[in-house]
Parts: sequence; structure tokens; C-alpha cells
Amino acid sequence: MKLGTFLLTRVAVASALCVALNACGKSEPSYSSISTMALNYMPYNLAGFTITDQFGHEVSSGGDNEPGGGGGVSCCYALKGTQFKVSWNYYDANQWHAGDEKTFHAETTVTLPDSPEPTRIGDRILAVHFYPDRHVELEFPASIMPNSRLPVVDVVRAMQQKHGDALDHRYDDTEGDADRRIARAVAQAWIKYRLTDERDLEQYAYFALLINPDFDAHPAVQKIIQADKAKPGALAASLQGLQPAVLKALKNKQFAKVPVPAIPDGLVPPPREAYQHAG
Repeated sequence: MKLGTFLLTRVAVASALCVALNACGKSEPSYSSISTMALNYMPYNLAGFTITDQFGHEVSSGGDNEPGGGGGVSCCYALKGTQFKVSWNYYDANQWHAGDEKTFHAETTVTLPDSPEPTRIGDRILAVHFYPDRHVELEFPASIMPNSRLPVVDVVRAMQQKHGDALDHRYDDTEGDADRRIARAVAQAWIKYRLTDERDLEQYAYFALLINPDFDAHPAVQKIIQADKAKPGALAASLQGLQPAVLKALKNKQFAKVPVPAIPDGLVPPPREAYQHAG
């Protein structure tokens, strides 16, 4: 072997070894004295969750978060790494009120990129976002009052303020029943169309609960949704300006339905009436 080739080979091997050693020596991110809080966007009550890393550390938080609920800060924990297993329990409050106190369990793997740890312990907050399709996102560091990524509570409040009497007349719900019914409609809108804008979600809930539960299967409405769903606020404006003939067809349930996105079984609980009929 020529001297030049030999030297180039030695340099290449040394470079590869250096890269390998640096990769092996890279330490996993660690977080100490962190607090956790949950934000529940599921149409179920969240009844506690656990986060486990790959090094034996575990975070456990109890409490009962209604749909759209958040908070329940728990302190103080240590976690390490970027891959975590999140497991949680949840239940349908309507099912419990009907006498069937069944609790469900789910778990998933979540990635949290290497994130800077705040100097102040009080700022080391890990927010755990539970979505209607049962995927979970971690946010660190989060604010003690983090922004909701799905404004369930705001939509419930707006629907109750603007249409509370109409909802009471149609469903004869208690306030809690009505809140869960609206949260259920919000979850459907997110699962089917990934709507996150409060105005769009409010209009979706209004049409689903007070006009026609299958309103989005009307061909004109489905066309509007597909055109507007990625433009925050556009769907709300389009539904508010719906042609009278389309609105009449929705109210009279006289239209040929088109396919709409399916919701996998179990992601949205049955309406309260289903348990009454079962009883």
C-alpha cells in the first residue's frame, strides 16, 4: 500500500471513531424538580396519568379532569431522556351516572425533544396534552396557565350563553350533561376535520346539536368544510351565511348524504340517551 493511501485510510478510520465516540458519549437530557399538569381535550373524564422514562423514573398524577379541563399541578419529579411512555385512565361520566362505573385505560409513547430547563424550579412545568384521538403531546417548559390547544371550555361557555335555552328545550340536560354534550361535538369536529378555531368549533357544535347531527353530510356543507377547514374562522363565516335552501333541507332532514370522515369506535362516547335506552 502506498504511503499516501495508508495515511488517508488512517485519517478516515480515526474520524469515524471520533464520531462514534462522540455519539456514544452524548448524554441524555435530564430534568429535575419538574411539575406536571394535564390538559384534557378528550370527550371523557381523565382520571390520572403516569409518565415513565427509559431509566426507571416515573411521574404520577391523580385528579379528575372533565372534558376541556386542565390543571392539577403535581410536584416534584425527575425525568430523563427524550422517549416517554404515557399511560392514563379515563371514563364516561354519563355511563357512570347511569350506574355503570367502568374505567378505561390507554397508553402511548411520546417524544420530547431536548429542551432547556428553566433556572427557577417554579417554571419547570411539563404540560401533558391529551387529544380526542388519544395521542399525547408534551410541552416543556410550559406556563402555569398554558394556552389550550383545543378550546373546549370556551366553546362550551359560548354555546351555553348563546343557545342554553334551545339546548335545554331539545335535550332536557342538566348543566353538566349539556357541557359534556357540547364537548362531545367539539371532539367530533377535531377528529373528523382537525378544527381548532373557537369560532369554527362553536358553529360546528351549533349545527350538530341544534340543526342536524348529520349536517356535515349535506353535499353543500361538506364542500364548504373541505374548502374552509384549514382557514381559521372561515368555516364559521360560511356556515353563518349558509343558503336558506340548504338550511331548510338540513332542518327537514331532506337531502342525499355524502360520505364524511369516520370516527373510530370508542373515541367519542355515546350520547346520554343511549344509556337511558339501555336501562
